[in-house]
Amino acid sequence: MEFLFDDETFSFETLRTAGFALYGGAGKIVLFGYSLGGYLVARAAAFEHRVAALILDDGIHDFHAAFAGNMPPFIESWIEEGRDDVAVPVLTMLTAVSTNVRWGLRNGMWVFGTDSFADLVRTVKDYTLDGIAHQIAAPTLIMDPENDHNLNGQPQLVEQALTGAPTTLVTLTEDEGAGEHTHAGGLGRAHQTMFDWLDATLTSDEDNVTTEPSMVSEGATK
Repeated sequence: MEFLFDDETFSFETLRTAGFALYGGAGKIVLFGYSLGGYLVARAAAFEHRVAALILDDGIHDFHAAFAGNMPPFIESWIEEGRDDVAVPVLTMLTAVSTNVRWGLRNGMWVFGTDSFADLVRTVKDYTLDGIAHQIAAPTLIMDPENDHNLNGQPQLVEQALTGAPTTLVTLTEDEGAGEHTHAGGLGRAHQTMFDWLDATLTSDEDNVTTEPSMVSEGATK
């Protein structure tokens, strides 16, 4: 299964058919997005308004930024111009000197189903909340790791774009052991933040009745 930028098409009816308990018990649906899932579930929530709460771990407004930030601007220009014959060899050379670039490009081709490094960079341009973020209405927790080198600043852009939803932006730090992407190394601290927020958010209804949410998650593995 390859990633699709318009992943909301698989959303809730498909999950219910697959056996997820979306409508049982309390009847409250929480979407949790991990890594690239932070984009995927945000997009789903823009088109699915039965969501009671949304957790983005971490917030991603424009996934293409992760690629653009790791390559020289002239390569981006070549790719936009369709000059793959010069862009791909240079990107290949970069994979030999940078573990980050090597993993990002090779793994990206696999999970996005693209035929070349240049095609991958073009493909991920579709992974943006531009034009749809304002449709998200669910209360949203936006997680922000202090040292996310590839997606630095993206959680803040998500917060600014979610004009129709109550948002909470939480930055977890290196001092807490939770400063890396998805808070690797400090998941206990991250989970504490998420569940404290869920407890406050899902019990803030007028009847003030505590409920047990159904959790649906979207991650960044193929």
